[in-house]
Amino acid sequence: MIGSKILLVGNCVLDQIWELDHFPQQDEESRVLAKTRVLGGNACNTAQILAGLGNEVELVSSFAKDTTATWLLQELTSKNISTRYCIQKPGFSSAESSIWLNRENGSRTIVHHRDLPELTIPELKKIPFQLFKWIHFEGRNIDTLQSFLPDMTIGDFMISLEIEKQREGIEQLLPFVNTVIVSSAYLKSKNISANQCLRELTTINPNLNIVCTLGDSGLLGQDSQGTLIKLQAEKIEKVVDTIGAGDCFIGGLIHRLNQNDDFESALKFANHLAAQKIQFKGMRFESK
Repeated sequence: MIGSKILLVGNCVLDQIWELDHFPQQDEESRVLAKTRVLGGNACNTAQILAGLGNEVELVSSFAKDTTATWLLQELTSKNISTRYCIQKPGFSSAESSIWLNRENGSRTIVHHRDLPELTIPELKKIPFQLFKWIHFEGRNIDTLQSFLPDMTIGDFMISLEIEKQREGIEQLLPFVNTVIVSSAYLKSKNISANQCLRELTTINPNLNIVCTLGDSGLLGQDSQGTLIKLQAEKIEKVVDTIGAGDCFIGGLIHRLNQNDDFESALKFANHLAAQKIQFKGMRFESK
């Protein structure tokens, strides 16, 4: 293991991936070329990348108490991801996603089902956060995090937050975090540019490291000193699988920041890692 212990709080779901030779039209009948059952969910995907990079990783997530949850927990253990602080909740079904992976261009379309309750404040309070050097929160369960994060400001750890979607009140979490990763979907839903986003979020917390990921347009970031960082997306031969590309980017970013890299260096590493990941199936990366 390398670096210090990293804790991720967020989703772990069962992903059923259906590979198609093209994206079907409405009412079209299509034959699946291949199907796969894998671990999924933003925090879970990021945990897999961090573990693959040699970090000591813990995942905190809400699980059902069914056969699917048993499989998910076994898979996490097999990937050296600790689940000792996860909560199992009887009477509910495991969260699942059906993902259509288009072999023509590597795009993915996701249909998600979830009736599983989110983590509660009493459950979060049982976690010994002081044991970790980096804590990452998936940007969900906003009401709970609004009440919980202010009590976490005292501690020898860094906190990062993913903003993937526009969820009411999510910006109110920014005073309590050090690094924020913003998706292009959030920018689109707010109808703002990356530059506008940097300006708006900096007014809430001027000491943030911020990055807006822009898909094949690269990224725009700003470090805690106000320095702008712009990177182009790496050119690759063929896109194979974009599932979890953003989660991979976050894993690479946390990995390097946790090793005390400066923000620009960490962004360059994360950008390269995500470009590697989309050339292969699954949450893995290889050097060419």
